[in-house]
Amino acid sequence: MKNKLLESAFTFAQEAIIITDEQQNIVDINAAMQQITGYSKAELIGQKPKIFNLKKQGKVLRQTIWQALQRYGCWYGEVANRRKDGTYYVGQLRIKRLNISDKIFYLGYLTDISNAKKHQETPSADGSIHYLEQIVDREQLRQQYQAMRLAAEQDHKQLVIAFMDLDAFTTVNELYGRALANKLLHAIPKRIRSVLAETDSITRYSGDQFVLMLGTIHDPQQVLDKLNTVLRAVNHPFVINNRTMRVSASIGYTFYRNDNASLEKLLRQANRSMHNARLSGKYSLFAYDPAEQAQIAARNQQLAEISKGLKSEQFELFYQPKVTLSTGDLFGFEALIRWNHPEKGMLTPDKFIEQLYETDLEVNLGQWVINQALRQLAEWQQAGYDYQLSINLTAYHLSSADFFEWLNTHIQQYPQLDTKQFQIEILESNRLSDLKLIASVMKRCKSELGITIALDDFGTAYSSLTHIRTLPVDVVKIDKSFVCNMLVDPEDCKIVEGIIALAQSFNICVIAEGVETVAHGRVLLAMGCDQVQGYAVSRPLTRTQLTEFVRNYQPITAWCEQAELLTNQKLAWVSLFNFYLHAWVEQLHQRIFADPDTNIDWPISNPADSHCGIWLGKTNIGHQIDDNTRQQLRFYHQSIFRIGNGLLTQYRAGEIEASRAGYNAQRDSIHNTLAQLQAFTEQIAKA
Repeated sequence: MKNKLLESAFTFAQEAIIITDEQQNIVDINAAMQQITGYSKAELIGQKPKIFNLKKQGKVLRQTIWQALQRYGCWYGEVANRRKDGTYYVGQLRIKRLNISDKIFYLGYLTDISNAKKHQETPSADGSIHYLEQIVDREQLRQQYQAMRLAAEQDHKQLVIAFMDLDAFTTVNELYGRALANKLLHAIPKRIRSVLAETDSITRYSGDQFVLMLGTIHDPQQVLDKLNTVLRAVNHPFVINNRTMRVSASIGYTFYRNDNASLEKLLRQANRSMHNARLSGKYSLFAYDPAEQAQIAARNQQLAEISKGLKSEQFELFYQPKVTLSTGDLFGFEALIRWNHPEKGMLTPDKFIEQLYETDLEVNLGQWVINQALRQLAEWQQAGYDYQLSINLTAYHLSSADFFEWLNTHIQQYPQLDTKQFQIEILESNRLSDLKLIASVMKRCKSELGITIALDDFGTAYSSLTHIRTLPVDVVKIDKSFVCNMLVDPEDCKIVEGIIALAQSFNICVIAEGVETVAHGRVLLAMGCDQVQGYAVSRPLTRTQLTEFVRNYQPITAWCEQAELLTNQKLAWVSLFNFYLHAWVEQLHQRIFADPDTNIDWPISNPADSHCGIWLGKTNIGHQIDDNTRQQLRFYHQSIFRIGNGLLTQYRAGEIEASRAGYNAQRDSIHNTLAQLQAFTEQIAKA
């Protein structure tokens, strides 16, 4: 019964209704939609809504709507659309994002307001009251500004321009109707005037937005007090036609700074601050920061430079090799973007990439990277190389409208391409707010295009476990900030161990970034991580350097010789202790023989807090080794730390030369202990 009623409501609704699936394909429309657009249901099912768009607004508007749907789950506004016969109409469109049975749908409501818009554009005696009121109000606002500006300058007082916007006023329209909502809008200025001084003013600017001007201001605290009073006044219930109505407001404000600034400029500043206030939550204030304008100008300048750089082919890809530790195989590369700036030289992404966030250029640059990478991968495969190539994409780009269709179209340009060797890396920390949407896009890339997915910078976000459970990733990449410091900081070492164990439990491949020394690779191999990239293998390379690197590549023997660590768990466990103690001695040597002012980390002096101390504590709990082995390893640990801590005590006391001489005197003893440990480890390997 309920389903039949809903079906009837859908069919006979006067408002046009359109439903699309997650890929924006139309799955159903009602009769009103057919009447407005001139298209039949058969002609629209399976099409995309852009069939209605005018070309001049299509791309920008679609992107704006798509971003709002991903961030907020809804969008509301006016669109100019095209009917089947070529004529156009103005529509008021509301779109809601729905999650039904773990599937995404978009529900749109469309009302043809073409006649109303024409009526507004040509004021007549019966229909343009609000239009004319707005003209009068704005003219009065300009006159008031000129008078209050002169008064402020003469009295050496400050003048404040504030922009106030009612929070979620569309809800008031929906709950009470337009007539009562308009009466409320007329009541608000009357109430606010009752809490303002005679020298202050409030003007309705447009819709549910108001401009306040506060004169005779002595200090910033007075501004806050006045505007908070205004917010409280607005928040107090209104009684309209015996109906109690409540609203709240957000206010942004700026100061006139005796610089002959135009009213329009000050209103833009206040309006920008008002948007910041709304972002921080309802019922809030936000002051305009002049430094913000400089930041915006600097960002716009850099965006213009980036856009020009793309057109002028100033960008290029560098390639960092990835290797398998146990075999030495060179299995792939990560493509890393660089900007060859004509004045600043070669720039890495950290110098410009943040400026692109959530702009069209972010998508444009991502598309450029994809095109370059596909071309390079196709060249390798044609030359007989079976390398994997990964690229970095942002969540914003991945969730943009038409991403999958665009990617599919460009992959089809290389019909012989083995897409299994093409990998997309997405930053875990890069605003993965809509996991279901991103997961859906990833699944299509994997199932329909054969692309593999890596989660980059793993461990840096707060929801790592959620990401690895929700997203269909093939690889997690341990962030280099943990790997680089793992031999110095036991906490980073714990994180690396934990990520490797987590990935293994989900049967996901793990690769470590930031491997700068042979020692890093040995420790990772003992932990169970067999794939790495970093300076120990190579820095990122240009295409020319890459050719030379591949021709001369030689595996690192010290890694390949320890391949058994992947299969002999006891050997791997004891080898970790061996590697940790060697790393501590190396750190001790660096600290003692470095200049006292050099910024080098001090070795951990408390044995229990060191890597080896933590390792020994784990074996007591987990019983990975027998008591005799544990006691022998504890002896090596204590022997080394006893010597090392004595030398560090001298160094800290200022007896630097004595400390260095002591190290040289104890060098043989230290090396003998390490040699005994190495022999003991090899003995375990043979057992």
